[in-house]
Amino acid sequence: MVKKTDSALLLKMFFGLMLIATSAVGDVGIRARQLVDEADVTYATRFTWLCSESTWDRILSNPLLMGVLWKAYGFAPAYDMTARDDTLHVEDPTGLIGDAFCLYQIAGEVAYLVDGRLNHWAVPFFNEASAVFLLKSDFDQGKIFANLRVYIRAGSTVGSLVLQAAKPVLAKHIDNRVTLNLQDLRKIVEELDTSPARVASRLSGAYLQNFEHIFQE
Repeated sequence: MVKKTDSALLLKMFFGLMLIATSAVGDVGIRARQLVDEADVTYATRFTWLCSESTWDRILSNPLLMGVLWKAYGFAPAYDMTARDDTLHVEDPTGLIGDAFCLYQIAGEVAYLVDGRLNHWAVPFFNEASAVFLLKSDFDQGKIFANLRVYIRAGSTVGSLVLQAAKPVLAKHIDNRVTLNLQDLRKIVEELDTSPARVASRLSGAYLQNFEHIFQE
């Protein structure tokens, strides 16, 4: 049986090796590894959905299209996602603004480094932070078994102190947001896997053409 501390160490080692093995080297990769080691707040959750491996890999490879579908389904908060060179720019009405850079993506796995700002009552006097999102998935009998880990570090010493002091409140806020988002995302994912034509009916124009190219080829 692997101890919890050993498991965390293995995760960091694996993450470091993945960054070295892919294009996410240099300043961005180094900063991501440091963030994982020095995170002020760490969050982890697991989920199991009905979905084929091929559909899930297409979903992970096309986050911008998933943002379009999120809005097409009318889920809240209404994330506004746009592509800016090699990053995704994300904004929502709750005060979250961020730029996400894909560190690596392989079959069933993806990692992002996010630099963002958050203006929210739950964390007063705190507005800038960076985070690493790690998603690892396994597949069995038409299901995905996924593990999501989030590492958050404040952009300043004062911000770090605020995060430490507000950790219980912030952890609850993160858990609520992630849980609700995953519940809604599951509806899109499972419908993409079983009824892509029904999902396509929500789109038009260039978004529909892009969807058909990705999911109905």
